[in-house]
Amino acid sequence: MILIDIGNTRLKWAEQQTGQLGEMHAVVHSETNFQVQLTAAWQQLTKPESIYLACVSSARIKLQVIQIAEQLWPDVKVQEIHTEKYALGVSNAYPKYEKLGVDRWLSILAAYHFYSAPVCVIACGTALTLDIVNQQGQHMGGMIMPGLSLMKQALSKGTANLNFCSEQYPQGLANDTEAAIYNGNINAIKGFIMQGLAEYQKPVQLIMTGGDAQLLIQTLKLEAINDAQLVLKGLALVASE
Repeated sequence: MILIDIGNTRLKWAEQQTGQLGEMHAVVHSETNFQVQLTAAWQQLTKPESIYLACVSSARIKLQVIQIAEQLWPDVKVQEIHTEKYALGVSNAYPKYEKLGVDRWLSILAAYHFYSAPVCVIACGTALTLDIVNQQGQHMGGMIMPGLSLMKQALSKGTANLNFCSEQYPQGLANDTEAAIYNGNINAIKGFIMQGLAEYQKPVQLIMTGGDAQLLIQTLKLEAINDAQLVLKGLALVASE
């Protein structure tokens, strides 16, 4: 099968054969040649028996992805996975359970299944999300804030003289504007994580995923596991059910 995670910025996928999840691949779906890139990459794959996808991006992007799959493999079964109230030993904390993003749902399912609970899952992508699941599999809730790049973009778009900068800088009080913005954003994320952990008031296993995960682990000196395939692992678990 092919497992697909359509995020806010990137589309990630991996093949699963005989229960083994393969290497993760990704493309940025906002690029003008996105469909060409994806088609070229998928032409190299073995014809799948089924495709499972999770999407937090637009319906337009999802439709494009499904159309590419059906053009390459006309009789393939494509199934979209949605958030549930309860699955695989985990109970969703949201009263309106479908409002919890499916990427967050799949991440906490995978974290609870593959790591020692209680777990705190932090996804470091376009948005930064934090969710905690206790030892009994109860999702305790979560928090959301803009991700690192989105915070920097907000400053550059909302002010006349603060430009977006992708450089990294040493921590501390900065003596230039770019470093000051970077350190301000990093420390906002640090406070977000520390407050989230403090809300649970018990030791938890910290699991991080997403494009900025390794940068934040290193910069903030966090004792965390970086699992880039967490959403895809959750997809694989749900598909196996």
